[in-house]
Amino acid sequence: MQHFVLEQALNFLIQNGALDLKPLDKKIIKFSLQDLPLDVNFVCTNGRIFVLGDTNNTSDVDISLNASVFFALFRGENLTDLLKQDKIVIHGDVKTAQLLVDLLQSVDIDLEEVLSQYAGDIVAHEAGKIAKSFKKIAQNSPDPLDAIKNALSDLLINPKVSEVYKNKPH
Repeated sequence: MQHFVLEQALNFLIQNGALDLKPLDKKIIKFSLQDLPLDVNFVCTNGRIFVLGDTNNTSDVDISLNASVFFALFRGENLTDLLKQDKIVIHGDVKTAQLLVDLLQSVDIDLEEVLSQYAGDIVAHEAGKIAKSFKKIAQNSPDPLDAIKNALSDLLINPKVSEVYKNKPH
């Protein structure tokens, strides 16, 4: 199920962000998050990314990193710097890895606008404000995944102590 969700999310970003996958066409990228149970192959073909759970096939490049480093790449940190710090392990075609990172960093999509088409402007605006709050929390944390998890727990369990609702009337 997580493979399907990941595949749908990636292809949604590609389609709505008007990203060009041609440089990655026919490439297989093994992607592993060391601190989460995620070990998949990204198969790039026909302008889409297919996510496969079977990682026994030969890949063009193997990329292994922690979730916090993955988020750091989205924030624009340099791949070369992270490689020098041994925060990312890459085996195989480094150029393919760089193309994937460049693609992910070039994603610029207004999710609030997309959501408004399905849920209306008010819901989309409020969801956008909450997402921005979570983004701010993640950017100010050395471990963004834990920070988001904790903020989401606070929001759902006890909204009054949540940073998302800070300075709002109760």
